[in-house]
Amino acid sequence: MNQIDKVVAGRYVLTSLIGQGGMADVYKAEDTILKRTVAVKIMRSSLTGDPVYVTRFHREASAVAALSHKNIVEIYDVGDENDEYYIVMEYVPGQALKELIHKRGAVHYVEAVDIMKQVVAATAKAHSMGIIHRDLKPQNIMVTDSGVVKIGDFGIASIQSLSQVTQTDTIMGSLHYLAPEIARGEKATAQSDIYALGIVFYELLRGEVPFNGESPVNIALKHMRVEIPSVKEFNPSIPQSVENIIIKATAKNVNDRYQSANEVLDDLNTCLSRLDEEKLVFDYEDKEEEKTIVAKDEDYFTSDHQLVDKEEDKKLDRKKIMMVAGGVIACIIIIALLVYFMFFSGGNSFEMPDVTGINIDEAVTILQEEYELVVDEDNITYEPSDDQEEGTVLATDPAYQETVKKGDSVSITVSSGQYIVIEDYTGKDYDEVYEILTNLGFTVKKNEITADETKGTIIEQSILEGEKIDPNASDKTITLTVSKGYSATVPNVYGQNITKAQQVLEEAGFTVILEVKDPPTDADSIRSMTTYVVVEQSIEAFTTVYEKGTEITLYYYTTIPDIVEEEEETTNNTTNDNSDTNDNDTTTNDSNSTDGEEEETD
Repeated sequence: MNQIDKVVAGRYVLTSLIGQGGMADVYKAEDTILKRTVAVKIMRSSLTGDPVYVTRFHREASAVAALSHKNIVEIYDVGDENDEYYIVMEYVPGQALKELIHKRGAVHYVEAVDIMKQVVAATAKAHSMGIIHRDLKPQNIMVTDSGVVKIGDFGIASIQSLSQVTQTDTIMGSLHYLAPEIARGEKATAQSDIYALGIVFYELLRGEVPFNGESPVNIALKHMRVEIPSVKEFNPSIPQSVENIIIKATAKNVNDRYQSANEVLDDLNTCLSRLDEEKLVFDYEDKEEEKTIVAKDEDYFTSDHQLVDKEEDKKLDRKKIMMVAGGVIACIIIIALLVYFMFFSGGNSFEMPDVTGINIDEAVTILQEEYELVVDEDNITYEPSDDQEEGTVLATDPAYQETVKKGDSVSITVSSGQYIVIEDYTGKDYDEVYEILTNLGFTVKKNEITADETKGTIIEQSILEGEKIDPNASDKTITLTVSKGYSATVPNVYGQNITKAQQVLEEAGFTVILEVKDPPTDADSIRSMTTYVVVEQSIEAFTTVYEKGTEITLYYYTTIPDIVEEEEETTNNTTNDNSDTNDNDTTTNDSNSTDGEEEETD
């Protein structure tokens, strides 16, 4: 049932489904009181009436609440509401270690050692508090984007204070990581967790679990009887000291296995400095068994071949009885496992295959035709994804490796497309961004304002950078505030005092350069000169400019040249001209006088 947007305990708003398990669903949520992102695990409604599952659910909260470690998911709150049981825990942004292995395959041994250090440190902390996890596997280990590893899902943990509940449980845990002693029906111990850690380490280095089989019983028998394959044969570059940790952690005999998680951590801290170590080999001879004695018949038998030593005969009989009894017990255990998996887990049971990351059509074909599972159209839901393309499977219910049987119904969550992650568009050209956003299906609204930025530059955006948008949302609208560009009219400062003119232009947003102009040489221009006033500006008045800080050069004079000598020369020229005129007049008069005299003579 879709619970998105549901409010739990009056404060936790469920925002998205981030995980599904056999017992509960996990949602990403917002704590409206403390304003933080959390994860809320809600038990499936079909299990709330089962006291065993309710006890396990509460046990997980009790187990983790007692722990405080940087590599263990922290519990914030626990409760039930309307017969719905929930646990509020730390939200770990990242992915399950299983998903990381699924995507990347084998991890480099240096990185694998670093991951295991964190996992083992957390396990050691749990063991120190008397808590056995019992279900350590990559699906229950989260890896954050920054590389921090955190263990979660203590749902089937064995707690000393709750031992009366633990002892009534059937065999629990994931078969691929199940210690041989648990497969034999023995009680889980810290060394059972260590065995699982060894398998996790192997899977990190190999990219897959060591044992696969057609049936759960087949896998369990391999853990009891078959040695773990060598990771060095798969990748010879892995140091022997690293493989030795796996060999010791997964030893069939608990006496050969690490006695504590702290011992594993010590070896992890030093393994990369012990590269020349020899391969660890265990001697599986029964150390208590007497050595075989080679002797003649007459030393032990009479002539009619009756055994001489009756006590020795009794010892041999006891050994035979013990061997037979051991074989009978082993057969009973195997039969019990067969009965459990065939009847209590359902006939034709098997592990749910992993179809995540592949196309929905292909996934449905695989599930229906190869595994005879049922996938109804009504059980296929779509939601956006951070990294999966449209049409690829994000998750299944039941989840990968959970036990299913033929005819079971499967729900599938499919990617409706990758989230559109909004970028920072400020400072970019509007036309370019408009094309990008419209291609993504956005309706782009333009809000133009006058600003200092270049025309067409985006100044603000209505959806902030980093926000995720459903690509199939019906309304994808974004408003971009865009600069109209800067414009200003050049003031007329001609004839103004140079200092005042500079102030006027700078206040109007211009950059002013002052330059002294060479004075003129002609007298008329000199006579009209004025110092320290604008006589010329590089951009004509009333011109429109479109860039703030445009440079304008103002030209002015600082001195007026001397023109006295030129005035004296002009005066002298005027005097000479007057003298010539008087002489001409005299000559004229003289000429007239002569003419008169001649007239008289006549």
